[in-house]
Amino acid sequence: MRYWILLAQLNPIPVAIGLGLFLLLVALLILQRRRARGIRRVRSAKPESRTEKPASEAVSTVKPAEVKPDAVSTAAASGAAAVVMAAGTAAIKESKSEASTSKVAAADGVRRERVTLVAEQAKKILAGDEYDRSIIGAPDRETRQLVGAELLTGLVGRDAVRRERAREAFMKHGYFDDATRDLRVAESANERAAAARRLSFVHDREATPHLIGALHDASPDVRRAAVEAIMDLRDPSAIGPLNNLMQTENDRKVPRTLIKHAIDACATSAAESTPPGVSSFVPAAAPEPSLPVEHEREVIEL
Repeated sequence: MRYWILLAQLNPIPVAIGLGLFLLLVALLILQRRRARGIRRVRSAKPESRTEKPASEAVSTVKPAEVKPDAVSTAAASGAAAVVMAAGTAAIKESKSEASTSKVAAADGVRRERVTLVAEQAKKILAGDEYDRSIIGAPDRETRQLVGAELLTGLVGRDAVRRERAREAFMKHGYFDDATRDLRVAESANERAAAARRLSFVHDREATPHLIGALHDASPDVRRAAVEAIMDLRDPSAIGPLNNLMQTENDRKVPRTLIKHAIDACATSAAESTPPGVSSFVPAAAPEPSLPVEHEREVIEL
């Protein structure tokens, strides 16, 4: 304290400046506190003023909506129209779904009826009775597929008489021609291979030229099916093409053993059909005795 008194006596200007700054800081602090108190009071008063609005103001805000009855009626009408439209669309959707389900059920019923008719007519064929030729010889593809499946069932049966009846119907109503056409021009390799198997079930050597042509098919599955079909037919005229195939075939799905068994089967058939005194030598045929056809195919598949 003595230091400040001596300093003020010697040079009062710095002491006066410091004292002025101190008083200025104190005044600023007092002003800030007053402002803060005023802001708090205003904030606390605002919610009270909002909650204490007169009812006349609320009525005045509601009056513009009450003054326009046309707008209210229009809004109600538009809402009712929207409800009606929604109900209409829901009813249309329900009717469409019911119509689609009814169509599916009708289609299933028609197909079941067709399958039943085809099965009945196929039984009549195998039994040797009179049958409806309009069903067996129907032009539409679906019915022909059903009839063909029934006839193939008869062709692979154990009864020789029933097999012959099924074969006659198969040849008479064009199912043989259908199989040869599928073997030539079907887009799917599975369809061409299935056509070759159908021809093997008929046991008619008229199929041999078509099966020989299938030996050059791009699909190994079709070539294998053609070789197996020729082995079932046992046609000696296929020995030459089979020998050529043995020289060129390199796919594992068509093994040379299978081709060799087919050649043996054709050569055995040629020897059985050769009259006495005529040589039965066939070039490129193996001297081994051929096994039964079904046994040969099982061994190959193993």
